[in-house]
Amino acid sequence: MAFTLPALPYAKEALEPYIDAQTMEIHHDKHHQAYVDNLNKAIDGTEHAEKSLEDLVKSAGSISPAVRNNGGGHWNHTFSGKY
Repeated sequence: MAFTLPALPYAKEALEPYIDAQTMEIHHDKHHQAYVDNLNKAIDGTEHAEKSLEDLVKSAGSISPAVRNNGGGHWNHTFSGKY
Protein backbone atom coordinates (compact mmCIF):
# COMPACT_ATOMS: atom_id res chain seq x y z
CA MET A 1 0.00 0.00 0.00
CA ALA A 2 1.60 3.24 -1.07
CA PHE A 3 0.63 6.12 1.13
CA THR A 4 -0.38 9.45 -0.39
CA LEU A 5 -0.53 12.98 0.88
CA PRO A 6 -4.14 13.90 1.62
CA ALA A 7 -5.35 17.18 0.19
CA LEU A 8 -6.00 20.01 2.58
CA PRO A 9 -9.76 20.37 3.14
CA TYR A 10 -9.40 24.15 3.01
CA ALA A 11 -7.51 26.77 1.06
CA LYS A 12 -3.90 27.35 2.10
CA GLU A 13 -4.74 30.96 2.94
CA ALA A 14 -7.75 30.01 5.08
CA LEU A 15 -5.82 30.33 8.34
CA GLU A 16 -4.53 33.85 7.72
CA PRO A 17 -3.61 36.02 9.53
CA TYR A 18 -2.46 33.34 12.01
CA ILE A 19 -0.70 31.08 9.51
CA ASP A 20 0.10 32.50 6.09
CA ALA A 21 -0.45 30.63 2.84
CA GLN A 22 3.27 30.23 2.14
CA THR A 23 3.84 28.56 5.52
CA MET A 24 0.92 26.21 4.91
CA GLU A 25 2.24 25.37 1.46
CA ILE A 26 5.71 24.58 2.78
CA HIS A 27 4.37 22.60 5.72
CA HIS A 28 1.88 20.56 3.73
CA ASP A 29 3.52 20.23 0.32
CA LYS A 30 7.10 19.78 1.50
CA HIS A 31 7.24 18.77 5.18
CA HIS A 32 4.27 16.40 5.32
CA GLN A 33 5.02 15.10 1.81
CA ALA A 34 8.52 14.16 2.99
CA TYR A 35 7.03 11.96 5.73
CA VAL A 36 4.83 10.22 3.17
CA ASP A 37 7.65 9.73 0.66
CA ASN A 38 10.10 8.45 3.26
CA LEU A 39 7.54 6.10 4.80
CA ASN A 40 6.84 4.62 1.38
CA LYS A 41 10.59 4.13 0.82
CA ALA A 42 10.98 2.49 4.22
CA ILE A 43 8.29 -0.14 3.61
CA ASP A 44 8.71 -0.69 -0.14
CA GLY A 45 9.49 -4.33 -0.86
CA THR A 46 9.08 -5.45 2.77
CA GLU A 47 6.48 -7.56 4.52
CA HIS A 48 5.09 -4.28 5.88
CA ALA A 49 4.25 -2.79 2.49
CA GLU A 50 0.56 -3.72 2.64
CA LYS A 51 -0.09 -2.70 6.25
CA SER A 52 -2.36 0.17 7.14
CA LEU A 53 -0.87 3.31 8.66
CA GLU A 54 -2.49 2.42 11.98
CA ASP A 55 -0.90 -1.04 11.99
CA LEU A 56 2.49 0.39 11.06
CA VAL A 57 2.36 2.98 13.84
CA LYS A 58 1.26 0.36 16.39
CA SER A 59 4.32 -1.76 15.68
CA ALA A 60 6.73 0.90 14.40
CA GLY A 61 9.20 0.42 17.23
CA SER A 62 9.79 -3.16 16.18
CA ILE A 63 10.05 -2.40 12.45
CA SER A 64 12.63 0.35 11.99
CA PRO A 65 13.44 3.91 13.01
CA ALA A 66 12.48 5.11 9.51
CA VAL A 67 8.99 3.64 9.86
CA ARG A 68 8.68 4.98 13.42
CA ASN A 69 9.76 8.50 12.49
CA ASN A 70 8.06 8.87 9.12
CA GLY A 71 4.99 6.78 9.87
CA GLY A 72 4.58 8.66 13.12
CA GLY A 73 5.02 12.01 11.38
CA HIS A 74 2.43 11.12 8.75
CA TRP A 75 0.06 9.81 11.44
CA ASN A 76 0.44 12.98 13.54
CA HIS A 77 -0.44 15.12 10.55
CA THR A 78 -3.53 13.11 9.60
CA PHE A 79 -4.98 11.36 12.66
CA SER A 80 -7.55 14.03 13.42
CA GLY A 81 -9.39 13.13 10.24
CA LYS A 82 -9.65 16.80 9.33
CA TYR A 83 -6.92 16.52 6.68
